[in-house]
Amino acid sequence: MNILICALLLSWVLFVSVAAAAHAPAQSHRYDEAHEDHAEAETRVLMSAAFASASGVTTVVAGAGVINERLKLYGNIVADPVRVSHIQARYPGLVRGVKVTIGSRVKAGDTLAMVESNDSLREYPLLAPIDGIVIERHANPGEFTGEQVLFTLMDDRVLELHVPLFPADAYRVKTGQRISLEVPGAKPVTTNIEYITPRIGVSPSLEIHASLDNSHGLWVPNQLVEAWVDIAQTTVELIVDNRALQQVGGHTGVFVQDTALIPDRAQPQRYKFHPLRLGLGDGQFTQVLEGLRPGDSYVLGSAYLLKAELEKSGAAHEH
Repeated sequence: MNILICALLLSWVLFVSVAAAAHAPAQSHRYDEAHEDHAEAETRVLMSAAFASASGVTTVVAGAGVINERLKLYGNIVADPVRVSHIQARYPGLVRGVKVTIGSRVKAGDTLAMVESNDSLREYPLLAPIDGIVIERHANPGEFTGEQVLFTLMDDRVLELHVPLFPADAYRVKTGQRISLEVPGAKPVTTNIEYITPRIGVSPSLEIHASLDNSHGLWVPNQLVEAWVDIAQTTVELIVDNRALQQVGGHTGVFVQDTALIPDRAQPQRYKFHPLRLGLGDGQFTQVLEGLRPGDSYVLGSAYLLKAELEKSGAAHEH
């Protein structure tokens, strides 16, 4: 009888142990799923298509690209010497009238002043030899011209970039290489190195010269600039535009759009933060080693708004 009771008790203990073991993984699995769902929610932002469009949220497709190895230098913008004209009177005489003042824009052939020749006592026009802006004026009615410069014109539609270069970097920089200028709030402006000369001064250095299109009026002479010289190029399988990079929870990454929802504009668009492992960079683009796939649509324009929404949502969860 005792043996039978012991056998029954042993069977009951084994049954309870097996049942508990079978039940425990299910609870753990449900906990893991809930934890994953919570983590997913903490990195996801929902936004209506209309609001995203109105806020300037735009995306680009991730793919291969080129990383430029660049040398950072500092320089300044000056007037192009071949586009500056110093104007004197052809025949000495009396200034009878002046048609322009400092800051006036003129075309080649425009009359700057009228001069009465001392020899013939006849008036003749002093003409602008180039298109440009009057930056100096040394002529007033009633004055004698003499041999001095009466007007200085500068064609500021094209300026020149001067960048000091130290000998240690000279072997990396050659004529023809691309050089870029950073423009706040706009795309970098690029030109090419035309020539490199010894730089006059006490320090042993060279000087880079490059022509700079100024038809948009963005630059002025004597302006200091930050310049980047492209010295090497590396093609990589996946790059990301640096303007898309955001810091979330101590990680650098981008927001990726769920492209399955794009056709249905009535549904909230879903953006998920992807932490990235990054590689080479050139200040504009960075190589992606992990965290993004070719073909993913990541947010470029107004990515900071998604970060703000994510942080706001996290603050609400904490309360």
